[in-house]
Formats: sequence, C-alpha cells, structure tokens
Amino acid sequence: SDDLILVLPQEYEAAIEQLKNEQIRVQAEERRKTLNEETKQHQARAQYQDKLARQRYDEQMRQQQLANEENLRKQEESVQKQEAMRRATVEREMELRHKNEMLRVEAEARARAKAERENADIIREQIRLKAAEHRQTVLESLRTAGMLFGEGFRAFVTDWDKVTATVAGLTLLAVGVYSAKNATAVAGRYIEARLGKPSLVRETSRITVLEALKHPIKVGKRLTSKAQDALEGVVLSPQLEARVRDIAIATRNTKKNKSLYRNILMYGPPGTGKTLFAK
Repeated sequence: SDDLILVLPQEYEAAIEQLKNEQIRVQAEERRKTLNEETKQHQARAQYQDKLARQRYDEQMRQQQLANEENLRKQEESVQKQEAMRRATVEREMELRHKNEMLRVEAEARARAKAERENADIIREQIRLKAAEHRQTVLESLRTAGMLFGEGFRAFVTDWDKVTATVAGLTLLAVGVYSAKNATAVAGRYIEARLGKPSLVRETSRITVLEALKHPIKVGKRLTSKAQDALEGVVLSPQLEARVRDIAIATRNTKKNKSLYRNILMYGPPGTGKTLFAK
C-alpha cells in the first residue's frame, strides 16, 4: 500500500518558508538574468548607435573631402581660365601695339621720305655752299701758309748770320753723331773682346801695348821670367808625356817666332793638370 506522509505543522511551515525562499531566489535569478539581458541589449544598442554615428561621421568627412577636392579643382580651373584669359589679353595687346608701332614707323618713314624728296634741292644747295666755303677756306689757308713760308725763307736767306750759324750747327751735329757712333762701336768691340776671352786666354796671349800700359809690373814679370819645364809637377804616362812635351815645344817655338798658334783640345776629369799645362 502507498506510504502516507505525515507532515507536522512545524515542518510544514518550514517547507512552505523554504518554498517561498526558493521562489524568491528564482525570481531574483530571473530578474538578474533579465537585467543582464537588458544590459547586453543596451550595450549592443549603444555599440550599434556608436557604429552608426562613426559611419555617419566618416561619410560626412568623405563628403567634405570630396567637396573640398571639387572646390579646389574648380578653383584651379578658374585660375587656369583666368591665366589663359590674361595671356590672351597680353598677346592681343602686344599684337595691337606691334601693329600700331609698325603703322607709326611706316607713317614716319613715309613722312621722312616725303620731306627728303621735298627738301632734296635745298639739301643739295646746302652741300654745294658748304663745299664752296670749305674750298675757299682751304685756298685761303694755303695762300696764307705760302706767304708766311715765303717771307720766312726770304728773311732767313737775306740774313747771312743766321745762315752761317745754321750751317755750322748742322755740321757740328753731324760730326758729333758720327764721332759718337764710331766711339761707341770701338768701345763695344773692345769690351766684347775683353769680356769674351777667358782668363786663361788673356793670361797666355801675346803682350800688347795697351796691356803693357795698363799692367806694367805684370808684363815686366812675364818678360823677365825664365822659361820653365812645361810638364813640371805634372804626372803622365810616358806616351802621353812625350806627346804633350812635343806640343809644349812647338808652342814655345811658335811664340818665339811670332807665328800662328795651333788649336788643341784637352779633356779629362778635374785636377789632372789641363789648366797648368796650358799656362
């Protein structure tokens, strides 16, 4: 048989109280879930509205950028049109100015040509008068110059003192120029002869009268000195010594007989006695 459950009044009240608490908890849980769901919906709605606001802002910015670009393009086109109009205006002004200038030049040329044609006779007459005046002036100048020159020459010829003084002055001038020229040539040749000769040639050359007058002591020593051995102090090989001694003897005899010297060329390193042998 079925079991009977006997519930005491206290336990019944406790069960009812527990059931009420459970209902309250369930209701609170349901309310919390509802609040959470509403919060989520509010957040989703806020996010969606924020997204829509951002999209609207981006769209507005894009439209604003497009509008700015369009305005900029229109401004550039306007500037280009204005520049083209200005350039066309300037070109037109230059063309008109050029035409006006050409017309002015042509008109001036025509007027000048007309005036020249009209004044051709006057100009030719002026040229003829100027030429006649110039010719008369030249003739008068030549006539005056001839008269002055003739009178001066006549006065000069009639005055014998002036003629004599002039002839004497010209003669002295010619003599002075000729003497200075010859003296300069002689001095130049002497200086060239003295400076052009090496010291060895000057010391071993024949004694001249001018050299005897300039250096009497040195010339006296050279005349009174005795002949020495030309190879004294020079060390040579036997063959070369014999050849050089023959040259020295021939040179001494040539100097004694006042004949023409022979030309020889000595070469070798420094300090071998070339200059000593030549002296």
